[in-house]
Amino acid sequence: MSGGHQRYVQRLVIDMIGDISPDAPVSLLSEQGFDNLEWYDIDRLDLNHWHGHLRRKHVYSADSLARLNAYLLHRLPKLVSINYFSVDDEKFYSEFPLDSMLASRLSQLQEIRISTNIAPSMSYSAFLPKLTTLKLKCPLLLESTNLPCIFAETLEHLHIGFSSANTIWNRFYACTGTMVVDFKRLKTLSLEYVVPQDSKRMEMMIKKTKSLYRDCDNVFPEQFSDSDNDKENDESLKKRFKPVKYDKLPSDRVQCAFPQLEQLSICKYPYSITKILCYFDITSIPHIWIRDVTSGWADLSPSYFAKSLSLRINISQELDSASLTLKYQQWVNRLFSLPSKLTYLQLEAPTSSPAVALPDIISLTNLASLSFGMQMDLGVLPNLLSRLPLLRQLITHIYPESSWSARNQGVADYDDYETLAQLPPLSNSLENLIAYIGVESRSVRRLKRRREADSESSDIISFARSNKKIKPLPIERELAWIIARIPTLNVFKSEIWTSDAIAECIADILASPQADKHLSHLKSINMSDWEY
Repeated sequence: MSGGHQRYVQRLVIDMIGDISPDAPVSLLSEQGFDNLEWYDIDRLDLNHWHGHLRRKHVYSADSLARLNAYLLHRLPKLVSINYFSVDDEKFYSEFPLDSMLASRLSQLQEIRISTNIAPSMSYSAFLPKLTTLKLKCPLLLESTNLPCIFAETLEHLHIGFSSANTIWNRFYACTGTMVVDFKRLKTLSLEYVVPQDSKRMEMMIKKTKSLYRDCDNVFPEQFSDSDNDKENDESLKKRFKPVKYDKLPSDRVQCAFPQLEQLSICKYPYSITKILCYFDITSIPHIWIRDVTSGWADLSPSYFAKSLSLRINISQELDSASLTLKYQQWVNRLFSLPSKLTYLQLEAPTSSPAVALPDIISLTNLASLSFGMQMDLGVLPNLLSRLPLLRQLITHIYPESSWSARNQGVADYDDYETLAQLPPLSNSLENLIAYIGVESRSVRRLKRRREADSESSDIISFARSNKKIKPLPIERELAWIIARIPTLNVFKSEIWTSDAIAECIADILASPQADKHLSHLKSINMSDWEY
């Protein structure tokens, strides 16, 4: 690059593929005049390694790594962000490629994102006074128990992996010494479960890297001992699960605190989620996101979330039995019935049909956004909307068969648009409605009709009948009626065939003089397709 354009470059991306060694980028960058001062404004560095599938021997030497790190360090003094990714580091070298760089004085560095199988080793001498974001998707060495504590003064966003509940204790509550570790500025904390390897490979890994999987042995107090299995009965879990009170922690351990924590995210933990949540005062955390939880969710009392502003709970456990479905239904009922400050709620669970219902008593009157991942009975939607006066967005899966017609006998007739125009609105706040029904596409329905006609007769009349226009399904017509009663609605999104069917229903409604006058908002609704 020439002509003075170097000063506009702010991001450097280095992809090392196959047998490319760290010496190659150094040579290439030197040829491009990287030593010139014009390149000094680069503030973002991305290093991506893709060599493991092509070679079986070590590609890098310690000297070549040191040369690359030193070269980049001295020529990128304004680095703000480092993003390192590799899928197979442990096959080729034992040291983390950026150790020398991260141990240096990058006074402007604000963000580090690392995804690899080799643990970084950051020393206390690392001078990163502006580091606010740290994302570590890698095993941590026993010697690196100072992570992330050495950056406690500056971190605002932390994403860290863990392999057992003990890990959480060791990282945040079992720091050695007398110094109190206080994450005064931490706003978001994301904990991602890392699956331990099989026992034989795990033993080799421990000998080679002293993995995080063993760094918490004999650290966890006996009264909190936890082998990360679900052999304990429900009663023992309920007794153990209480939001943490810092003054109740063992006196011989120095605990850290999260006075400014606004968001706690936990994902992929395969055991009782209460084993992780017991370390946090969840009653005081505004935003709680729990993804891919398999057990322990039934012990999460809705009262714990009374002060929360947003709540996401994604259950990955298949609710394939009547008892599990009933337990989940009861939990949903309690959550919706008790008052809270929730403005955002997202619930997802792989439930079996029939659809999970919603209670008649709905006290979440502050909700502005509701995402309901289970199949919902369309018949309960009018009651839901009428009880959520501030709801602006609704995302839901709709069960193909609904109780809407049975609930509205004598009131709702698909062709009675005059009555429809006189009905009161269901919501004066809802702006976005995203609804997935999961019915067969029109092309599939048309193909089935054609096959039925072919099996009955081969004459021209049967063929003509098979090519008739496919009418909207009852569930699609019912949904169109509900949309017509939401004057504030701006966007409706669904599968392309459902959106087309709803558009046809709306066109029929607007063809009525009464509806055209009183339901004019239907003309401006943006019908779009749901991409998933």
